[in-house]
Amino acid sequence: MPQILNANVTRRRAISKAGAAAIGAVAGAVIAGAGGFLAGSSQAGPARTETVTRTVTQTVTGTVTQKPAEKIEVTWGIWSWGVELVQDNANKFNQWNDDVQIKVVDYGLDTFFSGLSAAYTAGNPPTIHYSTPDVTYIYQQNGWAIDMEQYFPEIRRYLDDIFPGFRSGFINPDTGLMSGLAYYGGAQPFMYNQRHLDEAGIDEPPKTWEELEEQARKIKQRGVNDDPIGIWYGSWGFVEVGIYDFMLGMAEDNPGPYMWDEDLNPIFNDKNSPLFRSLRWQLDMIHKEKLASTKGVLYDEAQAVNAFGSGAHTFFWMPDYDLAFANTPPSKEAGNLRMGINPGTGKVSAIYRTYLVSKATADKGMKHLEAAWRVMQFVGGRTRNGKPDFENGEYYVCRRLNNEKGVGPIYISMWEDPKYADIRESIKTWVDPEIKRQVLFNTYDFFNDPRMTTWWSEWWGYWQAGVARPAIHDLILGNVGTSDDDILRVLNRIADEWRKKKAESKTGK
Repeated sequence: MPQILNANVTRRRAISKAGAAAIGAVAGAVIAGAGGFLAGSSQAGPARTETVTRTVTQTVTGTVTQKPAEKIEVTWGIWSWGVELVQDNANKFNQWNDDVQIKVVDYGLDTFFSGLSAAYTAGNPPTIHYSTPDVTYIYQQNGWAIDMEQYFPEIRRYLDDIFPGFRSGFINPDTGLMSGLAYYGGAQPFMYNQRHLDEAGIDEPPKTWEELEEQARKIKQRGVNDDPIGIWYGSWGFVEVGIYDFMLGMAEDNPGPYMWDEDLNPIFNDKNSPLFRSLRWQLDMIHKEKLASTKGVLYDEAQAVNAFGSGAHTFFWMPDYDLAFANTPPSKEAGNLRMGINPGTGKVSAIYRTYLVSKATADKGMKHLEAAWRVMQFVGGRTRNGKPDFENGEYYVCRRLNNEKGVGPIYISMWEDPKYADIRESIKTWVDPEIKRQVLFNTYDFFNDPRMTTWWSEWWGYWQAGVARPAIHDLILGNVGTSDDDILRVLNRIADEWRKKKAESKTGK
């Protein structure tokens, strides 16, 4: 496996461990208080002397020492991935800004969210930090994080430049205010092996689920591939791919929500629900048609990427950025893999990470908030020479993340404005940029379906086993039967568990 793949996969896998720790650490502390702030020691610049002339009863010449301008330190909390690039970006910001200085605080990978939550609990959180949607909401419920729009209404200008399927993830569902800007984002798109299609005499990828089944059968019958439909059910792929990519693709004429109504009551435990229909199709492909298998239950991200990159499956769904590793040397199928539009509706799940600012920063006063806002715009917005410039600036850090680390932006202009042509050029060796742009326009924010809750991750098993993941795994494996009644029995059971967690929560949301 290429070293870059190791680094990328480890980032998601390790963050998943950290997320599990964080949920355990902070879920019980919802609505807990927070105070204090990590006040960094500022190094004042040298005293400045100048000669002045003043008249009293005579002209006097002398020197006065002015008080040096105060430097505000902004602590930037990160996880241990791309650390050299992060530090280099911080250094550039510091060179461009005399009055605000960034100090990078690395909370590790396995320990990121647990360490971050501990810092909040102790009253010394960083000024700004990375976050995932589920943890963001818990921090908001705790009163630990703020909505930047409350202090800087102009942040709302960025929302229109974010692909529609991601926008709800930047809005606090309780306040309706925008909380922060984007670190990175992407999708879990449909992908296929062009070599397999060519060898089976198939002219183009499937547009419908019926075509996908027909093509998979032809591919298997002609001996091209014995397990053509690869479904990733393991780790965090369970929710994003195994559940949502299939449910979204099959939900014709249904804009959502798909799992719960606006009052957070389950709507998935019904034979007419998109989840039921997608599970019925998957079980048929695995246990009846033998065009898919249960291998994906065991896949973590590295195994998923390697499986598709080695030609184990013809059709697959995984993070867009992982195609960069599966479709380039030394991958066996380098150059043969393609990103496509999901059969049926074309919709796929959206994945994103954001920047949050701690309430402790607001407690220190407006000048500290203004410093945090300047840094947030540098790392996730438009600047020129390190200074905010929405109208004429560029997404400096977002561009570097894409071009140097393959972590894509979710700002529309970066995929359409000619001045970002390098963004599209940098990925042409492994994906068609226009297809990726189309995919990003067809994403759905599964984190907010219709909204995030404090028990969402624990119920789904997003970071760890949870409730839904092992129950549906048993269904996929055939351990509890595969009939319609068996599917409904499992869905009713996990729906009951959802209601219990809702009733047991301190806020009901």
